Amino acid sequence: MKDLASLRTEIDQLDEQLWAIIGKRADVARQIGEWKLEHDEPIVQAQRYQQVLEHCHRVGQQYGLSKTVIHEVMEALHKESIRVES
Repeated sequence: MKDLASLRTEIDQLDEQLWAIIGKRADVARQIGEWKLEHDEPIVQAQRYQQVLEHCHRVGQQYGLSKTVIHEVMEALHKESIRVES
């Protein structure tokens, strides 16, 4: 078994990767916002958000994550996507 310091270092590295991925996701959301603006599409599309949420529930549960945490994370990401798309 790894010692606590090694495990914490691993968490720190994973957190850095997580933030990099979230940043890349925000960049794509910005591009989506530009596309929506050019094509006169509304920023918030409830049906699409529901599709994303259902997909994330399926994927997250494969990793043993609760529906609650998946929903909370996706809610935060959705709010950020709306902010960067606007």
